[in-house]
Amino acid sequence: MKVTLLASGDFALPTLDALVEAGHELVVGTQPSRPAGRGRRSRPTAVAAHAAERAVPVRELADVNAPEALSWLAATTPDVVVVVAFGQKLGGAVRAAAPWGCLNIHPSLLPRWRGAAPVQAAVLAGDERTGVCIIDVVERMDAGAVLACRETRVGQKSAGELLDELSATGAELLVELIDALARDDVERRVQDEDAVTRARKLQPDDGRVRWEHTADEVDRRVRAVTPRPGAFTCLPDGKRLRILRGRPVADAAGRLPGEVVSADGGLRVACGQGAYALLRVQSEGGKPVDIDAWLRGHPLNSDVRFGP
Repeated sequence: MKVTLLASGDFALPTLDALVEAGHELVVGTQPSRPAGRGRRSRPTAVAAHAAERAVPVRELADVNAPEALSWLAATTPDVVVVVAFGQKLGGAVRAAAPWGCLNIHPSLLPRWRGAAPVQAAVLAGDERTGVCIIDVVERMDAGAVLACRETRVGQKSAGELLDELSATGAELLVELIDALARDDVERRVQDEDAVTRARKLQPDDGRVRWEHTADEVDRRVRAVTPRPGAFTCLPDGKRLRILRGRPVADAAGRLPGEVVSADGGLRVACGQGAYALLRVQSEGGKPVDIDAWLRGHPLNSDVRFGP
């Protein structure tokens, strides 16, 4: 089958690999190269670089809805268009470019968590399960009918770990769905608009730990923003300490939120309810280290209080 993949970010890499390995005739459209890194040298998207390694034809598209982009898309004569972590809104001409439609891999159990950061929203909300859906692309974001869906447990996974898992699951599910489309064996489930929840794009300050929250809520925040935008707290000197991993622990009765409960044999910080053990951290300008190594260079008294 001829597949045109519109994709840019890391989440789409397993999809690219799965389509190649399944033997589909693949071409890729992606966002243009942009300056990055200290030298601000122009770099292709993750998908463009990976497509080149797999000898897959790739085209940079500044605007997928522009006439020249639509001409390129028509010339690829796709049976189906697949969009994954692309970064551009698709107009009607793009959505209608293939006889089997335009499909999107979305990492949530739709209609729960439409929007920019669905995995992070699921972790932050304490959802027990999340998953990945393949949907028709329609004019409204993430509102199309669901063609296939697969669930997974959230557990103690970070958003980054879940995204890695769901990107692989979504790629497998897409290949299965394309086979089902070829057999005309697909049912479309219309989303329940009354059950829609929204997942807004995260901002850097969403990573700020609120010690007045419960230990479980602190843990969910740390996992939700790992690896980006990253969880952090402020030391007494005002410098930021990035929290890479931790876990809720026993109660810290009588301690103020943010107060160090113990810095001997680990670092536990009081929360509004319970305490949170920091397991791996990173100082400003430093490297990620386990908490015992960090404490050797940054000894703390038990009366120290981490600030907002």
